[in-house]
Amino acid sequence: MKSPMSNVYSNSKIFHFHEKLAAMQAGRLTAPLHVRLKPTNRCNHRCGYCCYRSEALLLSELMHVQDEIPREKMLDITADLAGMGVRAVTFTGGGEPLMYPHIVEAVERLTSGGVKVAMLTNGALLAGQAAELLARGAVWVRVSMDAADARTYAASRNVGAGEFDRVCSNIANFCRIDARTCVLGLNLIVTAQNSDQVLDFLRMAKGLGVDHVKVSCAVVSTEPQENVRYQDPFYESVKSQIALGQAQLAGDGFEVIDKFHRPDSRQESFARSYTRCPFAQCLTVIAADLNIYTCQDKAYSASGLLGSIRDQSFRQAWSSEALRQKLMAINPSTHCRHHCVAEGKNLALLDYFAADHEHLDFV
Repeated sequence: MKSPMSNVYSNSKIFHFHEKLAAMQAGRLTAPLHVRLKPTNRCNHRCGYCCYRSEALLLSELMHVQDEIPREKMLDITADLAGMGVRAVTFTGGGEPLMYPHIVEAVERLTSGGVKVAMLTNGALLAGQAAELLARGAVWVRVSMDAADARTYAASRNVGAGEFDRVCSNIANFCRIDARTCVLGLNLIVTAQNSDQVLDFLRMAKGLGVDHVKVSCAVVSTEPQENVRYQDPFYESVKSQIALGQAQLAGDGFEVIDKFHRPDSRQESFARSYTRCPFAQCLTVIAADLNIYTCQDKAYSASGLLGSIRDQSFRQAWSSEALRQKLMAINPSTHCRHHCVAEGKNLALLDYFAADHEHLDFV
């Protein structure tokens, strides 16, 4: 159905938005291009490695499972995002976005307002009206999984024995929806328990009809070396299985995306020398607790808190001087000694802004 994927993870996407770059260079704060929207913190799975449920990880700091965006507030948020010119919204957790009772209405309002939509989900509720809407209206959906068999899946997610088959059935059915334009991917979260199943998982995924699998590792600590020690026993085996999967399975509309990196590699370095975070002006998080956070790596943390929309609109909060000052004061060298998904994007932006204009012609 889909042509082979181009680089959807490119760090250079921001350079296609010239007006945003000009505003950033001039010191003006304009609407974010992308918002990660967490409508609910409730979840129907209880994954042992969940970053929002682990007291050892930053994202659990301000996390309250009962938090959920009220319907009227969600309608206000979607109207603001469309009216401000936000380009894309990703529904994610917190919790499971398809458990949010107003998810269909929220997606419909965004897409009708010209906002592109995507979703991260566990797939257990990816059926019925929501699945039909996403298949024809979303740009992409990615299902988080962590096993190639029902026993391992049930143990890792603390769910019933039939949940694995239900999720696989939902995935296969989604792939067969008539006029599907949405790219469906799986995110394989590698743990010590499933590290020997990577190649089997890739074979299963291709058989289900998905467009791609992204392979990444469970994060067990905010300390890089603890994650290194966790990965060490299975790192080489997983990399070998990924390489085999790419060689044997890629093609015919299926791709294997390797995001399984050493935490001490450049891709996962927690040490930063730069003192500005320009990418925080491009992507922000609206969470189920009605707070705005700098990014997905600091959601539900005191250090990532930018402001609240409990008693004001998102438009009002984003345009306030208080929020602008907080954004401009972010110092990654001291405030972000943890995983940063925007690392490469920030480095690219800082290099762009530092270019000597007298020498631009000497390309």
